[in-house]
Amino acid sequence: MYDIYRLYGRSPLEEALEFIGPIIGIIVSLIVLSIIIRAVRSKGKKGISNGMDMDHGFLGMRGRTREQKNVIKYFNSTGILGAIFRISNDTFDGILNNKVREYGEQLDKRALEAHGMDADEVKEIPPIRVENYFSGSRYFKMFRDHTFRASEYQMSYLMFSEKQLYAYSHTFDLTSANTTEQTREYFYEDITNIDVTKKQIEFPDPRPLKYIFGGIGAIIGGSILGVILFIPGLIAGIFIMAFLGYSRSVVDNLVLRLTVSGDEFVCAMRPENITAIQGMKAKIREKKE
Repeated sequence: MYDIYRLYGRSPLEEALEFIGPIIGIIVSLIVLSIIIRAVRSKGKKGISNGMDMDHGFLGMRGRTREQKNVIKYFNSTGILGAIFRISNDTFDGILNNKVREYGEQLDKRALEAHGMDADEVKEIPPIRVENYFSGSRYFKMFRDHTFRASEYQMSYLMFSEKQLYAYSHTFDLTSANTTEQTREYFYEDITNIDVTKKQIEFPDPRPLKYIFGGIGAIIGGSILGVILFIPGLIAGIFIMAFLGYSRSVVDNLVLRLTVSGDEFVCAMRPENITAIQGMKAKIREKKE
């Protein structure tokens, strides 16, 4: 019987395998891919350089408001389904901007109250407000609009009397009700350094969908070309989708450092704050002379 099929054509089994083989290969590869992606994401979350311990999947939701849950899902969701079910970038930006307005309107009053002062005592130099995403945030991400975002935001207020600098910072978390405040006061003569530096933040950076399609194409191509090339195609597809499609990237976040002997005040800032900081440095140099 075998010789007859070899002479006149393929056996029914061979024909069935030709049709079913690629389908089975795709199903198996997707299962394997899902396992690898989970492992890669889990390992990546535990090995981030800033030491954050992210919730796995959508855990840690108990006691959160709806808005806070949406923010957590926003940072945890990946892939096509994540893009469908998470809030949009504009919605997240709206949530952040509302919080910035809420806390920002009272930032000067909070700073004065924290130091137990009134506005007349700090008129030597106009106060400076600096702000940016907090470099110690629990969640970081850069989505397809190439805009870096984080779950915590820091706003700082610097005030100046005749002899002293008064620093205040307020950090709020979009995934909880937690806020953090810190204050410092330094005599100008004790300030040894005022420096703007870059702090590197490592974050998940899903690549464009071309890696997903490229991986599926490698798997299908290997399946079509035969059993011999199916395994290499499967391996190549998984590598393209998992290890290239789910990588990590690094972004530089600006921080302002005010240093005195034995202490340091560090706060997040934006590039547009640099001009004001340079003016502050010049004024403090004058005060120290």
